[in-house]
Amino acid sequence: MLHSISQKLQNLPSDKKQFFSLGAATAVVKALAAFFAFLLTIVVSRYSDTTTAGQFFYLFNLVSLVAIIAQLGFNISLVKFNAIAFKGQDSLEQSNNYRIALGRSLLFCAVVCSALYLAFTNFPAQLNTTQVSGFSLTLAVIAIPMLVIGQTNSRVLQASRKVIASLIALQLGVSFLMVALIVVAKQSFLITTDTLMALFLVAAAFVALQSTIQWLRSGQYQHGPTTANHELTYSAKQVWTGSIFTNLVQWGSLVIAGFFISTSELGLLAAAQRTSLLIGFVLVTINFVVAPMFASLYKEGKMDRLRNLSRLACRANIGAAIVPVIICVLFPEFVMQLFGKEFVAAAPLLIALSLGQLVNVATGSVGFLLLMSGHEKTMKYITIVSGIISIALLLSLSQSYGVLGAAWAIAIGLAIQNLAALYFVKRYLGFFPVG
Repeated sequence: MLHSISQKLQNLPSDKKQFFSLGAATAVVKALAAFFAFLLTIVVSRYSDTTTAGQFFYLFNLVSLVAIIAQLGFNISLVKFNAIAFKGQDSLEQSNNYRIALGRSLLFCAVVCSALYLAFTNFPAQLNTTQVSGFSLTLAVIAIPMLVIGQTNSRVLQASRKVIASLIALQLGVSFLMVALIVVAKQSFLITTDTLMALFLVAAAFVALQSTIQWLRSGQYQHGPTTANHELTYSAKQVWTGSIFTNLVQWGSLVIAGFFISTSELGLLAAAQRTSLLIGFVLVTINFVVAPMFASLYKEGKMDRLRNLSRLACRANIGAAIVPVIICVLFPEFVMQLFGKEFVAAAPLLIALSLGQLVNVATGSVGFLLLMSGHEKTMKYITIVSGIISIALLLSLSQSYGVLGAAWAIAIGLAIQNLAALYFVKRYLGFFPVG
């Protein structure tokens, strides 16, 4: 039987072989990343109270949102252009793209971080609705460039098919270190928001340093002068505009909801949202593998192979996500009590957010199909429109229905974006990835 399976794998097309081989390694690391992200939520919730958890995840989401925006869209465009350069064995092009992306991102990051700090310190009553301390805010601002460096390194490692190193830099590293540091710190310190943000900064700085060393030693980086790449910067501009709205919904939703709900309700929403992301991690795992392959296949004009690979990815998404969806929708109280008895109240929030993630997974890798095939402008308009709808729903439903309204607004916005992207994949590429 094992010999038969081995023979079948050997006879697979190269794209499918690559999908399964990279997918297996990615799945293991992604599973660890999802586990530690989930464990981080549990540890923070159990070692503190809902108010502290709400303040920490408010800052965590704010920092994550600003870090992604500060990358100016290069976090996606780097994967596309460096994957093509890697396929052509052009390390000079990969290195040049990296320097352009990192240099511009850090410069913009410095401006944004300064503006953010000044805004919070000059308008504390209006912006600091969760009443986080000035020390926590300072640590959060310093952590932003650390995340930018780590995530930029992650993208160039991803494009050169170093998926394990890439995932460690993108997600696993910070979550793992945070869990370990909190467990150790609990023995000597009271777990406050200040403590959690200090540990977060340490974890982000370590991952930034480690991933930089890994990239410089990867064999794909070469020192040299930096020259303009207009295609890369144009692509990044299109991606960036759309990503602002996408990430406003994913990471900024807690920040926006914080104006209308209590800090303890914010803690419940944060726990439910991060739990529902376990479903979305399946899609992120598959996208991590197929995004560079999409870019290469489209560039080479191999549309049949692109269609088959996208459908294979969609089936893998649904197959892997169906069990966590069933658990979260049918047994939400059981899942949420893992965070503590007071978090059982978040069960209805988990149901709403899980249904939104189900649509996300079931539509397949539609966003990356558009981005990797040169339709960044279309994806930009999709995310802008769906983002505006999501924010409008968030403002309206949070005021009218409180924290449950906020959860449904996030779920509906996610569904709208993916269904619109599915339509345009069919329109521009000629096939549905669902199938």
